Amino acid sequence: MDFLTENDFDVQVRQEILSLLDGSDEKTAVGLATRMATDQITQYIGGKYDCKTIFAAEGDNRDHFIVMITIDILLYHLWAKRAPRKIPEYRATRYQDALDWLKSVGSGELQSALPQLPDDEYIGLISIKSKYEPNNHKY
Repeated sequence: MDFLTENDFDVQVRQEILSLLDGSDEKTAVGLATRMATDQITQYIGGKYDCKTIFAAEGDNRDHFIVMITIDILLYHLWAKRAPRKIPEYRATRYQDALDWLKSVGSGELQSALPQLPDDEYIGLISIKSKYEPNNHKY
């Protein structure tokens, strides 16, 4: 677990539930789920924000909201692996809330204090729209 520490989980999940979801002494499933969650976050916001810097931060230098949603995402994936039809409703809700926030921030609909990519690496989203339907298809 590079980005997350053992203490980060204490706020959101009891250790016995985490041990039940992982099933190994080395917490290999938690480590893999952490990497999957950080990759999923990077897919949503990586075109606008510097995810290498975000996930390289340690201790109190980390963005605590990103820590929280990383845990929400990885716990959802661990539940989905262990008991996909018995995922607690609050876990599914927190997972969906995390995805909604990531979509909004990634699209630029919401602003965030996360470190942005340098201008030469920024992948902007340009969308040209009109409220009128094309009627003659001559452009």
